[in-house]
Amino acid sequence: MCGMKNENHEDLKMSSGDVISRRTFLRLSAIGGTLMAAGGCRTALFTGAASDYDPNLTVFLSDIHVRGGESYQLEHFKRVVAEILKMSPLPKRAVVFGDLAYLFGRKEDYVTSAPYLKQLTDAGISVTIGMGNHDRRSAFLEVQPEYARRTKVPGRIVSVVDIGPADILMLDSLAGSDDRGNSSSGPVPGTLDAAQQEWLLAELPKWKRPVFVCAHHPVFELTAGGKPLNELLFNSPAFAGYINGHNHRWYAEWSFRNYSQRKLLCYLGLPSTGHWGDIGYTLFRTTPRDAVANLVQHDFFFPNPLKEGEPRPEMWNAIVEKNRGAHYRFVLPNI
Repeated sequence: MCGMKNENHEDLKMSSGDVISRRTFLRLSAIGGTLMAAGGCRTALFTGAASDYDPNLTVFLSDIHVRGGESYQLEHFKRVVAEILKMSPLPKRAVVFGDLAYLFGRKEDYVTSAPYLKQLTDAGISVTIGMGNHDRRSAFLEVQPEYARRTKVPGRIVSVVDIGPADILMLDSLAGSDDRGNSSSGPVPGTLDAAQQEWLLAELPKWKRPVFVCAHHPVFELTAGGKPLNELLFNSPAFAGYINGHNHRWYAEWSFRNYSQRKLLCYLGLPSTGHWGDIGYTLFRTTPRDAVANLVQHDFFFPNPLKEGEPRPEMWNAIVEKNRGAHYRFVLPNI
């Protein structure tokens, strides 16, 4: 089940200024670490104490598109990392919904993003990364080799993330092969390979906890067992909702299987961290009953940011205004 919810969710706050909260500072006076944030260097202190983190809060990032070296995409990513590190309490985890790399999935893209991802892990925030159509598994694994060891499906990057009362199952919908040319972006549409489909068909129907099935690509692009993926999702008692990136647009929608059932498939599209389209990230809070996604929108631009002196299209402002305060509520299945 799913729906809209008009709440302020004031527990999703960031501390003001470029400092950590007084409560955290007093607790952490003995231990320190240096974090490079966008715009400079600041010192933050962490002990890893459970009270410093919100175990039910996850940050969703998507379509970061960092290229090797400096770029406007990297500047937006730096801003998001800095904002996450100022949250009090900190989120327990962050999940990247693919297209971490720019267009061609080159190793230097992953090398450029690695220090900023490390800022999050150094702060005690776990990070899970999925594959998008612009990624390249071989280059990614050169920089993040642990994903080859922990994947649920060999040859693909499939992760399960505990988000408190529910799980996230991050599928690998990257269709491109790693032997494509260095300047090839690969095919845009998504797919699930045969081994991944077989694993999913066997595991998802018997999942023991509410689970959000996630991938870079929208659900309607994917199949499992020769049928649309949403057929499997409808038949899985633990399925709670589908979440994807790829479209660079925040949207919250639902579909149905047939008129004889009161069962809906609810799905959520995420903004781009800083490439084009809706620009920002999503805060995802879980409870034993539901999960609420809150959009944090920084901007909208298409196809790229304005150059100095260019007039801003009024439609861009209209889209930002439309999305102001946007959130979406998933109701967890009772299994």
